[in-house]
Amino acid sequence: MNWSEDNLPDTEPKSYPVLGDFIPVIDEWLEDDRKIPRKQRHTSWRIFCRLRDEHSFGGSYSSVKKYVRKKRFVMNSKSSGYLPLAHALGSGQMDFGKHIYYDGTGQEQDGYALTISFPNSNKGYTQTFPSQNQECLLEGMKRIFEHIGGVPPILRFDNMSTAVVQVLKGTERILTDGFTRFMLHYRFRAEFCNPASGNEKGNVENKVGYSRRNAFVPVPTITSFDAFNESLWEWCEKDAKRPHYKKKLLIEELWKDDEANLLRLPEYPFSVFRYASLTVNKSGFVTIETNKYGLSPALSGETVQAKIFFDHVEFFHDHHPVGHYRRSYKTNDEVYDWTQYVSVLCKKPGAIEHTRFFHQMPQQWQTFLEQTSGRERKNALQLLSEIVSDGNAALCADALELAGENGRTDADSLRQCYYMIAKKEYRPDPLKLPGSPVLNYNPNLSAYDGLTGGGANV
Repeated sequence: MNWSEDNLPDTEPKSYPVLGDFIPVIDEWLEDDRKIPRKQRHTSWRIFCRLRDEHSFGGSYSSVKKYVRKKRFVMNSKSSGYLPLAHALGSGQMDFGKHIYYDGTGQEQDGYALTISFPNSNKGYTQTFPSQNQECLLEGMKRIFEHIGGVPPILRFDNMSTAVVQVLKGTERILTDGFTRFMLHYRFRAEFCNPASGNEKGNVENKVGYSRRNAFVPVPTITSFDAFNESLWEWCEKDAKRPHYKKKLLIEELWKDDEANLLRLPEYPFSVFRYASLTVNKSGFVTIETNKYGLSPALSGETVQAKIFFDHVEFFHDHHPVGHYRRSYKTNDEVYDWTQYVSVLCKKPGAIEHTRFFHQMPQQWQTFLEQTSGRERKNALQLLSEIVSDGNAALCADALELAGENGRTDADSLRQCYYMIAKKEYRPDPLKLPGSPVLNYNPNLSAYDGLTGGGANV
């Protein structure tokens, strides 16, 4: 097609005698399409069908197709082109970028790399997480702040749900409570892009793609996000040794101006977590985001408080800890700990092989309990419950091993072996004095002489 000046498309209704009365309807549909995903927008054929069926349009499909093509050209022309934006020294932009990685079993998983970039110097810092929820967002920002030794005075974001509850008119936003507290703690000003205006943080958009193509190629294996994120610091600093794409100076040299304009870190770091009150079901589980976490069945029906971090969850009942688990990012997963159920098993020792957590127990105890029954099994479980209650679950296999070495596997012998390992007899060292005391004792024995009559014989 020829898009020279004298062939620009004409969208005036006078050019479409049959279609003219329907053009306002088409325009409305096309404008509404801007607000919905691209794959669900009207095609020319769909517009023609709707005009025919809903508005009794009697014209041809070709006239609709020509108008829609030209209208879209004009709409795109109006929205194309961006104004260059100025960036204050030290100010940054933040975004998440999705990538894949392999877990410890070689399975492919989705990861989300949080990047903060600094447009003035083009320096960027990246940390990756198993999700882009609020805990991961704030934890990533906190880590970057602490690594660079300061806080960007201004940070620009898109309208992510972890930070923005509602987009109001203009630049007004209603923010989430967690994001607001974090922002006030670190004293930075948050600016948010207009909807569908990624160009307003184009620097970090480019940086996200750059880091994905370099720091995550080849596809990494991540068994510990903490360990992998530590390696990313080195990659970020090494990447800053290249020239700026436009200014031709090294990024690390330009970074000095940004670094000098950072805000000081607050005296106390922000603890990134959120609270949730949960009810324990009959099986002793509570649910967080479709995933179940096992607590003691004795808490059935009780309300517990969950302290939810990005990588683990702590549970409390009546201000006392009742569970600590890694946070699962699977769907409908069950996370539990066999030590939570031993006290209940003391009442139902025969059910142990049928429980889901039996294979979590140390292998020595699995074998031993399978060979016991009745009173012997109950006594062994009572001892195991005592060991767990003492906080010495790590020693339960050692006690069984020591008893086996001495040819004794009854519950009393096991208990004695456990006491020998965990409750060793305390014998204090003798008191060491600098020297033996010297007594100067010269009693007067004349009184005894009087009592015995000795004085009368003098």
